[in-house]
Amino acid sequence: MTIYVIGGINQDIVATSDNHLRPGETLTGTSLAYYPGGKGANQAIAAARAGSSVTMIGCTGNDAFGTGLREYLAKSDVDISKVTVKEDVPTGTALIIVAKGENSIMVVLGANGQVTPESVQGIDFQSEDLVVAQFETPLETTLQAFEAARSVGAKTLLNPSPISGTIKQELLNATDVLVINEHEFTSIFNEPLDSLLNGKANRPGQFSGTLVITLGDKGVSTWDDDESIKQEGRNVDVLDSTGAGDCFMGYLASGLHEKQELRSAIKLANVAASISVTRAGAASSIPVREEVEKTLLG
Repeated sequence: MTIYVIGGINQDIVATSDNHLRPGETLTGTSLAYYPGGKGANQAIAAARAGSSVTMIGCTGNDAFGTGLREYLAKSDVDISKVTVKEDVPTGTALIIVAKGENSIMVVLGANGQVTPESVQGIDFQSEDLVVAQFETPLETTLQAFEAARSVGAKTLLNPSPISGTIKQELLNATDVLVINEHEFTSIFNEPLDSLLNGKANRPGQFSGTLVITLGDKGVSTWDDDESIKQEGRNVDVLDSTGAGDCFMGYLASGLHEKQELRSAIKLANVAASISVTRAGAASSIPVREEVEKTLLG
C-alpha cells in the first residue's frame, strides 16, 4: 500500500518582519532562512512522518536547490524514484514573508511545471493505494493519475491550492476527498461559506465526495454524504503557519490510508497541524507520529 503524492517541490526562502508589505512599501526584515518546501513535498513528508509508505511524483531543476531538496525527501523516508531532474529550468522557489504569525507567499513554479502526464504513465496503482495532489503541477497530470487510480479502486485526495478560479468538473468527479480552506471554498463554488457552516445552506451540489474545510484556529468542518463532522481547533501559540495545511493534508492521507474512520483521521491531522504552527518552516515544522500521538493522549 502506497501514498503517491503528485506536487510541487520548492525551496522556501523565508523572511520575517514585524509587519506585512503594502504596495510600494519597503520594510526591514528581522531574519532570513532557507527551508525545504513545496506543497507536494510537504505533504509527502507529512505522510511519511505519520508512518505511511510514500512515493513522490515531481520534478526539480539540475541545480543546488534541487539536489538539496531531493536529498531531504530521501532522508525523510520518501521514495524519490519518480522525481525527475530537468536541465535548463530552475527548481521551484517560494518567497515567504512571515509577520505576526501569518504568511504571504509568492511561488515561482519552475521545474514543477514540467510534471507532465508522462510522469505518471506506467505506475501500477493498486486498490489499497491513495493518490494526493495540489495545484502546483499541471492539472492534466493530476486528472490522468486520479482517473487511473480510481479505475482500480484507489482513493484520491485533492488540495486545490494555490487556486485562481473554479475547478473543472471532470477533476471534481475524479476526486474522493476535497480538502479546502475558506478562500478556496468561495473560489470553487462561488457561494458564501458562512451559510453552509451555519446550517442555512446545503453542501454544494457540484461535488459529491467527502468535503473537508479547514478553518485555521476554528478547526475543521467536514461533510461526508449526509454526515457533518466538526473538529474544534486547538489553542496554541502560533509562530509560523507556513505549511500547516500541508501537514494536515499529509496526516489526513496517512490516517485514511490506515483505514481509520474519517473522524479519527481528521482529529489526527488537526493535532499534527496545530503542532506545526508552533515552529518555523514548512517541511521542517512537521511533527513525527509519536509526538502527535502523545499530544492526543494528553
